[in-house]
Amino acid sequence: MWSGLVRHAQEAWEVPRDLLLRRYPPFVTGGPLPRGHVPVFVFHSLEPESFERKLRYLADNGYETLSADEYFQVLVQAGKAPDRAVLLTFDDGRGSLWSVGYPLLKRYRMKGVVFLVPGRTPSRPGPLPPTWDDVREGRVSAPELRARETGEGAFLAWEEVEALARSGVFQFESHTLTHARVHTRPEVVGFLTPALREGYDAMDVPLIDADGRDLFAAEVPLGTPLLRSEPRTAEVLRFREEPGFRRACVEAVAQAGGEAFFRRADWRRELWTLVARQPIAGRFEPPSDRARALRRELADSRQTIEARTGRSVVHLCWPWHVSGPTARRIAVEAGYRTAFWGKVPGTTLTPPGGDPQAVARIGEDYLELLPGRGRARLSTVLRRKWSRRLRRRP
Repeated sequence: MWSGLVRHAQEAWEVPRDLLLRRYPPFVTGGPLPRGHVPVFVFHSLEPESFERKLRYLADNGYETLSADEYFQVLVQAGKAPDRAVLLTFDDGRGSLWSVGYPLLKRYRMKGVVFLVPGRTPSRPGPLPPTWDDVREGRVSAPELRARETGEGAFLAWEEVEALARSGVFQFESHTLTHARVHTRPEVVGFLTPALREGYDAMDVPLIDADGRDLFAAEVPLGTPLLRSEPRTAEVLRFREEPGFRRACVEAVAQAGGEAFFRRADWRRELWTLVARQPIAGRFEPPSDRARALRRELADSRQTIEARTGRSVVHLCWPWHVSGPTARRIAVEAGYRTAFWGKVPGTTLTPPGGDPQAVARIGEDYLELLPGRGRARLSTVLRRKWSRRLRRRP
């Protein structure tokens, strides 16, 4: 509970701090959008009313949406942007892109770019799932559709990706192969719980080495100690702990009923007591292993998406907006023309002629602050943003 309160306090301070330091484009605080500049917005999960309100604002004010390839031409000054143009990007390939994003973008004749994680994309053969159009026409209930990302439909399936790629509404690009985190220090910071196996939270769980094979969260035994970690794309070396270190915690959880163990009030104290008795033996990978893993993350992601969608993949988004010199060098070698981030130091909005390997993006909340009729107030946007975060507070 305390860590959750600290995290939300930090998030609440982040926006005022960045406004004071002028880390947002001028249009966020009521200023202009320079002609020819194209803001890049980032979305994750989509909520129907909020997403439609944003699309309607763009449409009512004459904004056009670009593809990643069109944006690249503007960036390298090989072409000019329309008078009012934006790029809508969507990270991770979440399930609401099918259920909410697809029907609404199609209705407003707009398009977007999805940064997909192909190594975590499942296959679900059979009829394609319902969309928000089915809700409007009374075939499916709204609560049922809104709940999609809380279950097995948290992320798009390949069948949906292929259908969306054919539609032309979404362009699929790379978010690396597995969006992985890796252990980087022999320091326990938590344990694998049932909640960490589900949805997007599973992507925050570092890879666990089991007999030379990396396990995702869904495969990791409950109770497994999780060490200090960073994104695979950071300039860090992976620490590979000896598997025996995990045994006492995993066995204690299994003997106490698996998931039932985590309903006990004292489960944390018991697991922390067990790890305190165990030395953390292991080794750091050599730099050659890091480079090999990064080539796989970057090259295999391209190849997999290209094979599924039938189109070239040359645009990349860094997971957690993190990359080190080694990852950036290998990305260029792997053929990526652009690399998208979040905030970029010294760049609030990447202009034509800017660095295509360091494209700045801004959160979806600020889209309605673009110049136009019905322009929102920053105070209104921040109130919505903080209200949403409070509703998610653990």
